Parts: sequence; structure tokens; C-alpha cells
Amino acid sequence: MLSIGSLLAAWPQQPERLATPIVQGKPADPPRQPIEERPAFEAATVKLAAPDAAPNSVRPTGPNRLSIPSMTLSWLIYTAYGDGGFNTSMRVTGGPDWINKTAFAVEGVASGKATPGQLRLMLQTLLEERFALKVRSESTSVDMLTLVMGRSDGALGPKVQKWSGLCPKVMPILYFQAPRRSLQSGPPSEADDPAIAECPTGYRAGGITLDGVTMFTVAEVLSLPPARALLGTIVADQTGLKGRYTLELDYPFPMQNFANPAAPADFGLPSLVTAVQEQWGLRVVPGKGPFRLVVVESAQPPSAN
Repeated sequence: MLSIGSLLAAWPQQPERLATPIVQGKPADPPRQPIEERPAFEAATVKLAAPDAAPNSVRPTGPNRLSIPSMTLSWLIYTAYGDGGFNTSMRVTGGPDWINKTAFAVEGVASGKATPGQLRLMLQTLLEERFALKVRSESTSVDMLTLVMGRSDGALGPKVQKWSGLCPKVMPILYFQAPRRSLQSGPPSEADDPAIAECPTGYRAGGITLDGVTMFTVAEVLSLPPARALLGTIVADQTGLKGRYTLELDYPFPMQNFANPAAPADFGLPSLVTAVQEQWGLRVVPGKGPFRLVVVESAQPPSAN
């Protein structure tokens, strides 16, 4: 069975079909904190991953711990420098061949309770120290699909509700699950991360379940292989909606399209675009959105623990 990591790794990370990059003078991303000012793990280990370790999974095993059983350096870069979600509007390129082939196990312990964003900064510090990693980031504006309001009065569809603040007691059976907080119960903390779902979120048999999510996550889920095989490119949130929602979408996604990202966009009946508009009160329309390229300038095999 293919894991989400292997499916996404085989999927083109940059927009296609609608994507003619429009580089606006290559605007620079906000400068990253110098490594000496960034938070760091109090203790961390990096070693070769076990052959049978689950690939491309991040396991916050406690409020101050990060566990990654098996991930290549390129995937570690997505995890550390990405937005905390699926990173569908980001691509990592460059570097030596081994960064896409050799898997590592990473364990990190912070000195105190840390938010997901703080753990990502700590992982950046670890990669730059242990792998002598140097990257540069370029932001572009590209043609893609955008998620916008479907009605001028701002009303949403029948399968969208404001999130109740609680997660279901029974875990639904999902695939392509969105990153979410561990030990969920109650409203988000002050350190709310819009790219991380509060409750189980992903594709299910016959559709999509999103629970405790921002519209950023809604657009990212529509950018994953099941929907992207039909839409032809990625989706960016431009609804202007704030807060978290619970959404259900009933739609028979064709599983066989996962392995063929070059398959033609299918706007036949039943149309995914129509289902989104009728059930969510949102429209999927051509537009422009941000796309980020992270270029690996240099990297070395990890130093000793």
C-alpha cells in the first residue's frame, strides 16, 4: 500500500496546466532569523532510518517532543520550512542526489512546551547544524485555481458549519489525512496555526471530511491527488473567511487517477466544481496565488550526535 508520502513524492509539486509563473522581480521572502537567534532543541538525535520505519510521518509524541521515524532530507526540508500543512504551494529543488534517497530518523526534545511552529523552527536549526544545510527561498505568483465565495451575501452551503470546538470521539477512516494537533479537545490555543487541522481531516470513502479547519486547509485538501487529478492544478484560498469550520463533501473521487498526474482535467458530470459550489457555497475559479521555491544550495551527510 502506498503511503501519503510516496503518493505526494510522485506528484508534481508545482502547478501545471494553468501555471505560467509570473515572477514579480523575484520578491524575497521575509528574512529568516539568524541561527543563533532561532529556537533549538535541548537534545536531538539524527541517524539512518530503520528499513521498516513508517516513511514521511511526523509524530509529536508530547508537548515538547518531535519524532520523525523515516524521512529524506528533502522531505525534512518540506517539514521544517513549510507551512505546517501539506505544502502544496511549495517545491524543494537542488542539492545532491542523496537528499532524495537516504532516509533519516530524527528525534528532538525542547526545553519546554512548544507550538508546532516553534518545533518547525527548531527543526530548521537542527538541519542547518547537523546537515550543514544552506537553502534560499524564492516566491513567485503563478496562475492556479482559487477558492472564492459563491454568493454575494456571504452565505455558505448546507454542508458547512462553524466548528463546534470539539472533535469526534470515534476516529473516522480517512486517507490523505491532514496534519492535526495531538490530544485535541476544545478551542484552539493562542498559538493557533491555520495550516493545522484541529480534528481528523482528509479523504474518506465517497468524499471529504474536514473538521476544525481553516479555509487554508480546505484549499490544500483540494490540491491533493484525488481532487487535483480532476481539477488539473493546485487551489489557493481566497475566500476571506476567518475562523474554523466543519465541512463534508460527498463526491466519488476516482482512485485510479492517483498514479497518473498527467490525466486530463475532468469537468464532466458529476463535476467536482459543481459539487463544491452546491454543497459548500464556494466557487473554484482560475486566478493567481503564491508559489514558493526552496533551493538547496548545499548539504552534507549529518554530523555525529
